[in-house]
Amino acid sequence: MPLIKAFDGFLVKREYARTVVSPAYDSVSAEQRCRFAEANPQNFINTMRLQEDFDDAERPTYEALLSANKAKLQQLLDNGAFNEVREPSLFVYQLGSKHHVQTGIVCEVSVEDYEQGQLKKHENTRRTKEDLLARYQEVVGASSSPICLTYTSNEDIDTYISQLIESTPDLDFVTEDGEIQRVWRVKVPTAIDTLQQLFAQVESTYLTDGHHRAASGQRYAEIMRSKSNQHHHDAPYNQLLVAMFPDNQLNLLPFHRCVKDLNGMNVEQLLSALSNRFEVIPLDTTDVHQPTAHGEFGMYVAQQWYKLVSRQPPDSVPDPVTSLDVSILQEQILHPILGIKNSGDDSRLDYIAGVSGNEGVIQSYREGWEIVFTCHATSIQQLMDVADANALMPPKSTYFDPKPRSGIFVRLK
Repeated sequence: MPLIKAFDGFLVKREYARTVVSPAYDSVSAEQRCRFAEANPQNFINTMRLQEDFDDAERPTYEALLSANKAKLQQLLDNGAFNEVREPSLFVYQLGSKHHVQTGIVCEVSVEDYEQGQLKKHENTRRTKEDLLARYQEVVGASSSPICLTYTSNEDIDTYISQLIESTPDLDFVTEDGEIQRVWRVKVPTAIDTLQQLFAQVESTYLTDGHHRAASGQRYAEIMRSKSNQHHHDAPYNQLLVAMFPDNQLNLLPFHRCVKDLNGMNVEQLLSALSNRFEVIPLDTTDVHQPTAHGEFGMYVAQQWYKLVSRQPPDSVPDPVTSLDVSILQEQILHPILGIKNSGDDSRLDYIAGVSGNEGVIQSYREGWEIVFTCHATSIQQLMDVADANALMPPKSTYFDPKPRSGIFVRLK
């Protein structure tokens, strides 16, 4: 288990929180981010702009955009939107809704822990994106979006955190979209020591969200080490800002798939091909079919919903990646029947985040996608099994909701 560390920096002020704290960055499209940023000039999202947020004719160079991001961050710090945290502290962070609340710890962990595999990952990352995010840290010089980790729930940790949150939170607000956000600052050295000792009992930690942020943090540390010709273990650039939540409090949603066409087949041919590997059950409903078990899928085609049940139970497959529902869909339907060889790079395939609900599924076929597949959510145990095997999941295998917001914590590099 990596050592959790207290840190100093900035915490958004209560009276500025609803204005400043941004939506989860990767939960909205580039077009939505652009509209939101322009309509909310004081929001923290304006410190994290990407080139893809702009039309080609208005797109700035990346370096000019980074300079603008840095200037916007400094403006927010200068205008009093944040309280400076001078004493290194840990933070209890609670977020959610009336239906689901999760409580964890925001802290630092060493980049070396990531390099040594103590933060187990389940997704691949793209070097080009790593480099862009590392350059962001180099120029803007701040972290504000915690990398998310999970661990097997621990009763002692839960009990102690429950005691800490009996006091009045330092920050307590509800976002415009109805999400609860609460923060308790832990600055007493004995309390910090207790949390560090409790988390030392945890055997393994798993990346759940923020694989590119973790990889880019490691790239940034490499850059700064080469510049200084030294390795300062406690230097800010050698730390990652993380939020740690117990596994039994996480809420995983599925990523559904939609396909542009039937790969030259008609519906009867598609159903015949599917019947070799799945029980194909027509459904007498117009409602979106949400699978209730692993190995089950919903399929909407030609204005008809079907339930597909794999003839080979997923539990009978020993490999943790092959047994995933998204792997079954890719290897038994998308590739051999619909001709989609690469699920990460095919214009005939798109994804629907489960957070969009039935409306997101319906919108996809209204937009002209001919087939929609609904999937059962990957479980946290499946994620851990893949990570423990040092394997990688297919793209868009998990969607965690809620996601920590940017602009609550700011840690300068």
